[in-house]
Amino acid sequence: MLVLMLIGLILQGPSSPLVAQLGGVLRLPCSVETPLPLDELEVEWRRTDSKELVHLFQEGQSRPESQSDAYRDRAHFFTEREIAKGNYSLLLRNVTTDDAGTYSCGVYRNEETGEIAVEIEAIGE
Repeated sequence: MLVLMLIGLILQGPSSPLVAQLGGVLRLPCSVETPLPLDELEVEWRRTDSKELVHLFQEGQSRPESQSDAYRDRAHFFTEREIAKGNYSLLLRNVTTDDAGTYSCGVYRNEETGEIAVEIEAIGE
């Protein structure tokens, strides 16, 4: 498990690249040990190569309207209950070959920030 701390927030993610099945479902892990208040929390998943917004949680709710078209209806957070527990993992459905690459999970709360990278290394048939 990879643990990274930037100015106060400690995020946990995978220790090695992920492998996905074409058309399958993949979980991109991102979590904190100590949950944060939802109203002070922003979680942003982005592609690092294109800066495309994959998904956003802001002001206490998921913001699917802000997603890039390539991820609309495919990238989801788990339930609000899971987010309240500190689980900011992303569920990516109907994986395509274009999904291979590096993603960043950024977590922001007031002056505290944390970010980890999650790599989808290969898409198998």
